[in-house]
Amino acid sequence: MKFNLLTTSVIASFVLFSASCSNKSGSESNSTDSTSTESTTSTDQGSATDVKKYDMKSAIVTYSTEVMGMKNSQMLYFDDYGAKERTEAIMEMEMMGIKTRTVTVSLTKDGYKYDYELENMTNNENKLKKEIKKSKAIVNASADMSKMAATMSDDMKKQYEYKEEGTETVAGVTGTKFSMKIGKAKFTGVLYKKVMIKTDMEMMKIIAQKFEENVSVPSDKFELPKDYTIIEVQ
Repeated sequence: MKFNLLTTSVIASFVLFSASCSNKSGSESNSTDSTSTESTTSTDQGSATDVKKYDMKSAIVTYSTEVMGMKNSQMLYFDDYGAKERTEAIMEMEMMGIKTRTVTVSLTKDGYKYDYELENMTNNENKLKKEIKKSKAIVNASADMSKMAATMSDDMKKQYEYKEEGTETVAGVTGTKFSMKIGKAKFTGVLYKKVMIKTDMEMMKIIAQKFEENVSVPSDKFELPKDYTIIEVQ
């Protein structure tokens, strides 16, 4: 049994995109075979090189994660205002005598996104596939609370039960707190300079434990493993 861990940036983009685009939609379809093809359509988005994703040049953020009661960890590294970004998620679980450990990486640079595994163990059996899926990077042009609120009509705010809830300090930095409904689930988030530092949703919590702002990020964090096969997806 395997769960896909949503990164904080994906969640932020989803919430903001849903709130500001009530009459627009994106769709994605995947097929997994020897050629591994994917297709994605998006609205009001641009390539990673077109926009500054974050309001700071660089950061290293350490998160604790809890998904369906399972506690794990996640790291976020970015430089050049998010043009180079690496999310690394570590997930360990044990269910019905089966122990698994996975380490997954999502790396964005030069306008492309690379997804791959560093570890994939099940009961000490190595199931790692040394493959990298390469696709065009798509970045939401505005993960900004003020712009989000400006684009939402009163009817939309009522529909999503959107509320501004002041500020909250997480991992030593103070961000903007808000809440809204996605379907029947309540979503609470805290944003600091466009970085999601806290996510609280039904069965899922992602909370920053350490926030290092405008630091020197090791260059090897943005390098791809050399012994992997790159698979182009569209």
